[in-house]
Amino acid sequence: MKKRQKICLSVRVDTDETPEKPVKALEQVAASVGRALNCTFAEGEFQRWYAQVADVFGLRLSVAGVGGIGGKSVAKLVGAVAEKGFRYAPDGSDHVEYDRVDISAYMVDLLTIRTGLEWYQPTPEDLAAERGAAGRFDDWLGQVGPQGWTRDDEEKFGDW
Repeated sequence: MKKRQKICLSVRVDTDETPEKPVKALEQVAASVGRALNCTFAEGEFQRWYAQVADVFGLRLSVAGVGGIGGKSVAKLVGAVAEKGFRYAPDGSDHVEYDRVDISAYMVDLLTIRTGLEWYQPTPEDLAAERGAAGRFDDWLGQVGPQGWTRDDEEKFGDW
């Protein structure tokens, strides 16, 4: 059985204010990405939280704010397949297998060139800091925080 190609991306840009760079709001980052990719972002949700979202080339792109290493402010841009037809195998059956194609490195270069912002791929330390910040926020809301988020969860629900 032929596998479907499933593209994904997960990139970051720091939004903290520095003497060289004024702070960027999520709306500003999303507008900049929209100009770079010729799409329009609008208010929406990513993982049940506020985000700027757009649909482009069959992907749902989301720009969301996260806490980074040392508490810095970060905007993450993630993309997941939004085209419902990808839920089914090419032969129309319910069983579908994917070859995951990560275009993050390409997007880092493209967005850095087109937006003038310094985009990067998150390291394991960046992802751990984001999970920690999300867990502290969940605790503040009175919940239990993330419990053992796995690669399978990421595949099913998107980048955390």
